[in-house]
Amino acid sequence: MMHRRIALLVLLFLVFSLLPITGTPLATYEPYEENEFPLWTYKLRRGEILFFGSLVITMAVSSLAYNVAVSSNMISEASTPLNALLIQGGIASVLSLGISVADYIIGEVQAK
Repeated sequence: MMHRRIALLVLLFLVFSLLPITGTPLATYEPYEENEFPLWTYKLRRGEILFFGSLVITMAVSSLAYNVAVSSNMISEASTPLNALLIQGGIASVLSLGISVADYIIGEVQAK
């Protein structure tokens, strides 16, 4: 009986916590202006998108390459599965960073 009361109380608390206390209207949407942000922030955002976007692909490639290298005895196997994952993630991160930096360099060269 006590558990039901506590469950009902928690449920009511959750339901009422989702209701807004005050009804303040949202501000109207204003689109960004053309020169609102500095140019370097756009370049940084592009690099971030390229890094995390390519990380999905480079993680799969580095995992495959690591497993092939271990299978062919080119490198020794990591001591734990966590260490293997960290090695693969490090390789993938370096590859993704290289892709982002290469895109930045290509963009700067083409701009001149």
